[in-house]
Amino acid sequence: MIQMEQAKIVQNFGRNLRFKPSHVYSPINKDELIDILEKHKRGKIRVVASKHSWSGLIETEGVLIDMSHFDYVKIQEKNHETSVTVGAGCKVKKLLADLNRKGLTIPSVGLIAQQTIAGATATGTHGSGKHSLSHYIESLQLACFDENGESAQILDITEGVELQAARCSLGCLGVVVEMTLACIPQYFVQEKATFCETIEEVLILEKKAPLQQFFLMPHSWKFFAQERLVSLELRRRGFAAIYRIYWFLVIDLGMHLVMKLLVSILRSSRLVHIFFRSIVPALVFHNWLVTDRSDRALVMKHELFRHLELEAFVVRSHVVEAASFVKDILQYADDGNYQLSDSTNELIQKAQLFDSLSSIKGCFTHHYPICFRRIMPDDTLISMASGVSEDWYAISFITYVEPRDEFYALATFLANSMFELFQARIHWGKWFPQTSKLVNQLYPKIDTFRDVCSRHDPNGVFRNSFVEDKLGL
Repeated sequence: MIQMEQAKIVQNFGRNLRFKPSHVYSPINKDELIDILEKHKRGKIRVVASKHSWSGLIETEGVLIDMSHFDYVKIQEKNHETSVTVGAGCKVKKLLADLNRKGLTIPSVGLIAQQTIAGATATGTHGSGKHSLSHYIESLQLACFDENGESAQILDITEGVELQAARCSLGCLGVVVEMTLACIPQYFVQEKATFCETIEEVLILEKKAPLQQFFLMPHSWKFFAQERLVSLELRRRGFAAIYRIYWFLVIDLGMHLVMKLLVSILRSSRLVHIFFRSIVPALVFHNWLVTDRSDRALVMKHELFRHLELEAFVVRSHVVEAASFVKDILQYADDGNYQLSDSTNELIQKAQLFDSLSSIKGCFTHHYPICFRRIMPDDTLISMASGVSEDWYAISFITYVEPRDEFYALATFLANSMFELFQARIHWGKWFPQTSKLVNQLYPKIDTFRDVCSRHDPNGVFRNSFVEDKLGL
């Protein structure tokens, strides 16, 4: 018997989406899932995961499917290679824990482990220094329709453009049932915190610390690098347990609580400036060299505080210029009297952005470190790191302020201007202001993706207004 929950208002993590589906289902097996598809093959169906996306991917007035019962983890070995088959509703933290008990892990780990594996891969979730998680999918099972849209079926997708499309599909091909990912032996990560004056210094560090992520600290405008590399030792070192407690209490909790106080309650730009210039540098223990297991070292408790995020991707050849541009624009948004650098003025004039620039003059004090993470090119059709041979850098902008009108204005300007100047792509799962016109220019294989969608969903059952608009479906 199909489990159907009472339809109620659904709200995402960031509280920027609210909608009421007509039906909510939580199938417990494949037969129930097929029955749901058959019952609603003339309607609209979307899948809900952990609701940690800020874009409109899950919104529907039709059917919403919760795959949380599909949370199994099966490890197998073939031809001396180990892989894991994981149910679509399994959370990444459960997958990591189950694999660790066997001395294994997955090749790439995102910042947040609360996501489901299907939600994370469908939107191109990534860590730093590897491909996105989507890239490592070896095969998957998909519940979709036949070529006439008349009969629901479960397909095994193992190769070709279908696999490339399904790895990062935004839910447009059907309902992912399970996927098989490559496994690697569990490894340990050596980490050290370093402050740098310029991004060029940070990128030099990356040569010896390929897993590093780094931050541009607002209002001091210095860079903070988490130098990370795979350790040759398979044990904790450098008082790693104390380091984890320190990081959780001081950074994950303490720093975020202070920021919430300054920007949401006191609403003081001056105190935000003082906090980042004088207090944040004192919170970080420089050169504390620590070694810890990968699934501890590479994640944060980023889900503890409600926020909203825009994330823009630029190729490596643009990252230095993009960082300089971001630094200038954020200072201009904070202080309308700030004089933009000659290089930024030249870029804005070249792209004819002066009119739109006036919309953010002195409108918003940015209050969160701007995170940079490197992603190797993906073998997918529309993940943010697909389609080119260069590495990509994800540049993340986060706000804790509500209401968010001023941040939306700034984020829209950043998204549009960074497209014009650096061909920047916006993360599908984050706040997404780019239009279908820009998407067409940014993804060279978008037509192939549309063709695959049409073959698996000829009647557009798995589409909502967001994917129809952004993907031109």
